[in-house]
Amino acid sequence: MQGIFQALNFNGWTFLFQIVNLLVVMGVLYILLYKPLGKILADREAKIEGDLKEAAAAKQKAEEMLTAYEQQLHNARREAQEILERANKMAEETRAEIVARAKEEAGRALEQARAEIEGEKSKALAAIRSEAATLAVLAAGKVLGRTLTPDDQERLAREALAEVERLQ
Repeated sequence: MQGIFQALNFNGWTFLFQIVNLLVVMGVLYILLYKPLGKILADREAKIEGDLKEAAAAKQKAEEMLTAYEQQLHNARREAQEILERANKMAEETRAEIVARAKEEAGRALEQARAEIEGEKSKALAAIRSEAATLAVLAAGKVLGRTLTPDDQERLAREALAEVERLQ
């Protein structure tokens, strides 16, 4: 085996020195590069995780705000619909009230016209009766050829009125 080591120019002390040298270089590299680099990577990882958490929180907040705005929009639409329904109901009630008042006024005007017609009819009938009574008295006076006394005129007028009322 020693022949193999000589063929390879293997020296144990050099090998040991190279191992110690390698370990020292690795220790220096670990202290100078790996620890700071590990710390930088850990900080960066923590920052990325923090940013991801902030992004998730912002997304959650945005979703909550969107839900709230959608709810407000839904409520506003519902309120607008209720306002329209109330306005339509009020318009319908007002229309019905106006129509009822117009019908009532028309009924009153019709009743007043009927009352006026009845009054005028009564007046006309009274005038006709009076005229008929006067004509009957005059005609009776001419037929009899004599002058009637006031008592005769009154009696004849009553009889003529009774006759006219009977005819109606």
